[in-house]
Amino acid sequence: MWRSLGVGILVISIGLSVTVQCGAAAVEHAAWDALLKKYVDDQGRVAYRDLQAHDRATLVHYLSTLAAARPEAMTEHEEKAFWINAYNAAIVYGVLNGLTAEGMLARQRFFRWYKIRIAGQDRSPDEIEHRLLRERFRDPRIHFAIVCASTSCPKLRREAYVAERLEHQLDEATREFVNDPARNRIDRQHIALSMIFQWFAADFVSAAGSVTHFIARFVDADKQAILQAHQAPLTYLEYDWTLNAQPGQRPLSE
Repeated sequence: MWRSLGVGILVISIGLSVTVQCGAAAVEHAAWDALLKKYVDDQGRVAYRDLQAHDRATLVHYLSTLAAARPEAMTEHEEKAFWINAYNAAIVYGVLNGLTAEGMLARQRFFRWYKIRIAGQDRSPDEIEHRLLRERFRDPRIHFAIVCASTSCPKLRREAYVAERLEHQLDEATREFVNDPARNRIDRQHIALSMIFQWFAADFVSAAGSVTHFIARFVDADKQAILQAHQAPLTYLEYDWTLNAQPGQRPLSE
């Protein structure tokens, strides 16, 4: 989600003690789906403290299935859903281990230095996002499915991404983000977009010709004319990196 600075010395690696053999190529995401339904609210905020207290082992077990998975044997939709879920689950697990994106060095530590075993290799959130999702699939909707545990990020969806409904889920996540006035302000006075549209402008230009053309595919009908008439350069909202925790639900320090 955030473009890392070009420095790095320390790698923080969080290992998983459980090993599960993965028979079929596709991974079962039911455990992750259940955790999302239980600990994420309608605003995409997470009850980290409750998850830490009651279901940490469930999350670790799910992550162990991701560690043993073979995405190269999956269908394209299965693989895309796999990496989206892997990113989001790894981020939640990182928060339970004391990481946040609240500060420039903290973001470097979280997105680049922190690593977790996924599909047989230790991988950072940056690697999953930029190399395994953006470069491989070239689908800008991914930006609204992966969640970096911050207030200005897209809302964490209350269900796992799954191959059979992936297109609908990605369209819905994109539409909700684009039309969320807390993340994008599109009215007759001005247009101010999420920084995601500036950081990854090339992705949206490649997919639709321009940022505004991409947004026009998903924006509500009453905002279509506003986009079409807009002539001034786009402006962008300040990004809020505050942890996306429910009130009183920041995890306890270990």
